[in-house]
Amino acid sequence: MGLYRRVLSGQIAPGQHAKFLAAVEEALDYQAQRGIAAQYAVWDSVTGPTTAVEIVSEFDALEELEQFEELVAQDQLFAELRGKVMQALIPGSATVNLYRRLV
Repeated sequence: MGLYRRVLSGQIAPGQHAKFLAAVEEALDYQAQRGIAAQYAVWDSVTGPTTAVEIVSEFDALEELEQFEELVAQDQLFAELRGKVMQALIPGSATVNLYRRLV
């Protein structure tokens, strides 16, 4: 279990489930090729809005999370891949939260 967690939450737009999953897989592959050391999970809701999803990234060190954030800010291709993920979500539904493990 990582010490830091980044969670992107949102709702998949109608008819965009396959596009969302393909875009997430492509972005995760690209991250791994760039040396981003994290564990990832994609969750979808079984209660409440069934289109709700979370992409959970766990990092063992703050430096790894910072490396991810630098890739987001500086790599144009990565920005495009992440854009594909966001395009599959309902506009305005996405939020990002960062957490650190306390116990």
